[in-house]
Amino acid sequence: MRAGGQPAARGVTAARRAARQIVSRLASAVTAGRIGATPLTIVATALLLLALVAATPLVAATSGVAQAQQQFQVWRSPQFGMKLSHPTNWTVVEQRADPERGDVLILGNETSALLVGLLHDTRTPRQMAEDLIQTQKEQTPDLAVVQSSETSAGSVLMFLQYTVSPGSDAAMLIDEKVLLGSLQAGASTITLRGMVPDRANVESEFEQIETIISTLSPDR
Repeated sequence: MRAGGQPAARGVTAARRAARQIVSRLASAVTAGRIGATPLTIVATALLLLALVAATPLVAATSGVAQAQQQFQVWRSPQFGMKLSHPTNWTVVEQRADPERGDVLILGNETSALLVGLLHDTRTPRQMAEDLIQTQKEQTPDLAVVQSSETSAGSVLMFLQYTVSPGSDAAMLIDEKVLLGSLQAGASTITLRGMVPDRANVESEFEQIETIISTLSPDR
């Protein structure tokens, strides 16, 4: 906690507000087909390659199975046969299911946000990355692609930074880590976008996001 307490509390509130505004716009763009998800041929392998920095675990090592189950909720995508678990302090901000476009889930805690998009899409990873950058730049002109790489499975990983509400009292630098992949090449794709205000505890927030992403798996 920051000295004095109140400035930190105000920062958290502003961060949550900004994150929800960002992901609401992202959800609209994803379901409109403007933001693509790039390939994830082997989901589990690609998810491990999403290097979202380490911090405190969400569930203590001494917690039992029953406690862990109580702390997590499950989101399911029947049309893609996938499921994802998230702790109860990460709530569903928005979810959309469209048989033509696909499924979009937005989770948020008090600070950060995670967008999961499972889409019916035929574009390539690079095309999706280019579309994402172009669309994000329209929303946040100062967008910087700090890092971009392609995995052996053909997925695209990116680290982005941009400012929300520049030039205002609510201006906030956002750190974002992105994984773009395909569930089935030429047919269905996945977008994973973790967004954290730079003024927050970035490492801890990304660790929580990584923990959630690691639960994404086939719903058997």
